[in-house]
Amino acid sequence: MRNADHLERVRINQILSAVYNYPLTLLEAPMGYGKTTAVKKFIEAEKINPFWFTFPDLSGSEAVFWDKFTDEIVRQDAHAGFALKSLGIPSDAPQMEKVLQIFSGVLPAENFFMILDDYQFTKSAALKKLIMRLAREELDGLHILLITRDTTDIDFVELLSKGLCYILSRQHLKFTYSETQDYCRRVHPGITDEDLSKIYEYTDGWISFIYIILLGIKNGIPVGLSTMIEEMVEKALFAPYDKDMQSFLLKLSVLEDFTAEQAKCVTKNKNTKPLLKKLTRENGFVFYDEKSKTYKIHSVLLDYLRLKQNFSAEEVCEFYTRLGDWYLEKQEFQRAYSCLNQAGLTERILSHLNNPQNIRNVLLQFEGVDAMFNSTPREVLFEYPLAYLLHIFHSIVQGKQNPILGWAERLNELERYYKKQDGIDETYRNRILGETLIVRILTYFNYFSEMMTQNQEIIRLLNGQHSYLLLQGYTFTFGSPHYLYIYFREMGSLKKISDVLAKSTDFTEFSNGCGAGSSFLALAEYALETGAFDKVEKHVLETIEKAETMSQIYIILCARFCLIRLRILEGRLSEALELLKELQRDAERLNRPLYNTAVDLCSGYIFASICQFEQIPSWLQIGDMTSASFYSQGLSYIYIVYGKAVMTSKKYIKLETLTTEFKKRFSLFSNQLGLIYNKIFEAAARCHLHGTSAGAAVLEAALNEARPDRLITPFAESAPHIIAMLQYIVQKHPEDEYLSTILTLCLRYERMIQGLSYHPASLSQREIDILSLAAEGLSRKEMAMRLFISEETVKTHFKNIYQKLSVSSKISAVKIAQDRGCLKMSDT
Repeated sequence: MRNADHLERVRINQILSAVYNYPLTLLEAPMGYGKTTAVKKFIEAEKINPFWFTFPDLSGSEAVFWDKFTDEIVRQDAHAGFALKSLGIPSDAPQMEKVLQIFSGVLPAENFFMILDDYQFTKSAALKKLIMRLAREELDGLHILLITRDTTDIDFVELLSKGLCYILSRQHLKFTYSETQDYCRRVHPGITDEDLSKIYEYTDGWISFIYIILLGIKNGIPVGLSTMIEEMVEKALFAPYDKDMQSFLLKLSVLEDFTAEQAKCVTKNKNTKPLLKKLTRENGFVFYDEKSKTYKIHSVLLDYLRLKQNFSAEEVCEFYTRLGDWYLEKQEFQRAYSCLNQAGLTERILSHLNNPQNIRNVLLQFEGVDAMFNSTPREVLFEYPLAYLLHIFHSIVQGKQNPILGWAERLNELERYYKKQDGIDETYRNRILGETLIVRILTYFNYFSEMMTQNQEIIRLLNGQHSYLLLQGYTFTFGSPHYLYIYFREMGSLKKISDVLAKSTDFTEFSNGCGAGSSFLALAEYALETGAFDKVEKHVLETIEKAETMSQIYIILCARFCLIRLRILEGRLSEALELLKELQRDAERLNRPLYNTAVDLCSGYIFASICQFEQIPSWLQIGDMTSASFYSQGLSYIYIVYGKAVMTSKKYIKLETLTTEFKKRFSLFSNQLGLIYNKIFEAAARCHLHGTSAGAAVLEAALNEARPDRLITPFAESAPHIIAMLQYIVQKHPEDEYLSTILTLCLRYERMIQGLSYHPASLSQREIDILSLAAEGLSRKEMAMRLFISEETVKTHFKNIYQKLSVSSKISAVKIAQDRGCLKMSDT
């Protein structure tokens, strides 16, 4: 857009002061007020090179944003950029902490500008949460500018109240009468005072409308002939072109932004490049971004063109089909499927997905995928069974519910269809029936005996071949660091479950190696939990050897966690902690969100067991489970670790309250081990709040539930919190061998960890002052003024605080300090 010098002078200065002085600036105005142009002028004037991303009006654009953003970080720090790329937009607390830690470590010494244009189009709650969190953290040199038409869905009120956000509205951008007069005379020196008054009255300082009216005057359209923006766009920006150019523009309007190659693909116009050059030269509403090598039509013109579109259904289908084919050729399958879906070519998508070579769950994340499958007649879906089964498989794993018909019922339908279908190849029929049984296994989640009953039938149907759907890289343990925990549903069944898991290795004949090593893992974990410590290491090593052949990293993780716990029980604490460090280093190297969370759970469990509370990952100390992954929330092992953390912190009122919620979580999938731990937590809380006998009554109930399975280790690893109660119980039952064994192990465990040096981090009074002000919501600048110190000193204090509390962010530091009683809890 062509703007007058005063827009560069006045608006840019306003943006300059906002962007440099606040972590977050919102530039909000309706389309056509010159938001994007003003920011571009600011960038040009300041000679800065920002990260700029414009959100298209499409779902899934957040993934494109993260890909481009991490590319920008890669250019500054390849290791950090690829780490962020691997993590993805954070969806839970541990992932958020990891992203903040990496990002804060790579920000340049000078200012880093992140400009997100058309932010109103982003639908991702995770991305919005990340942006707000980055602003709250006040990371050195980071300035975020959101350009948007609407702030309704932006939760900026708290940031605004704390001085961390500034809002530039249409009032900042719209021209005054004198500015309008000056601008119009620069563009059209001969304009009359009467026309000037009319222009200001009609436009109210709306720069795009002013520009369009002036174009109209240039083309012989008197001021006031039309006061409707659509009519003015028609007369000034569209009608002056010949039929070929008009047709070209209308076809381009099906795209959000586009390369010359994409434009040629959609329009099929041989003169695409010269036509685009003509448009960018003559029309301020079509512009080219040199950095991204893409064209974009301004939203004022784009909205008009889309209203004017009068394409037949066949023409629309043809446009999106050509674009879909173009993306397919580039192997950008998600975008290709999205375009083909908009073209109504459901069967082309299904056909492509039905090819075993294309079966990857990531391909089922395109715009409109669920609606497509739900609206497609099932007799059509039956013709593409692998695509249909992939959708069901992916939906079950993601925890989606089908609003029309349940997944089990859909699988039954498909199975009946292929059993009765005549005239199809028997090998193909068996393939589909076998894959259907594999997907059905997921509907029996954590009922292992039911899951395993189908194995021989699957092997028979697949005739020794591997599954197309169950791939080697799937997470066999569902992200839990304890394999047996998943399937232990009933008292007295642990030995049986362990034996079944150990003997059920036939599934590896069709699983592409997924689950390799799990049979030995079941034996290792059973031996550990029941006190057969002499058998654990052998089974752990067998697990790792077998799992490594098929890259089963989650099974290996479970085995290593088992070995770390064994080493502590054997009194080899330093060796155990070194093994844990190796596991943490591997997590850094692999850098996968679910794996990182699983390793955090291992770390949290170990440090809670040896009473080293401050070494527990910060998000587990404070119990930040918000938006935790489906696997972690569903299996609830996360609540065992959090419970142990709270018990270690000796916050018994909080622990007693939490046990009610924990019980609901563990009962969801009847996780028997979780329910036993929960009684241990309740016993510890009651003992300290209501006396030894009150706690012992609950602990005895836990022991009675554990007795049929001869569970020992959960009690031993809770030794410091339950010994007094155990001694009380044993005095009443001195001949009980099971209780005596547990007490002996607990006493040994407690003596072993008593030798650990424990030096809790101590915050200075100044550091407490800093965190108290942070809890009130003050910015670093305001803290410096309140405490009569420099802003750089405030930054130094924060660095020291982060190091002492082992956190990566200001919010986590405040929460940890509040949780430890250093600060008063916030009312919010």
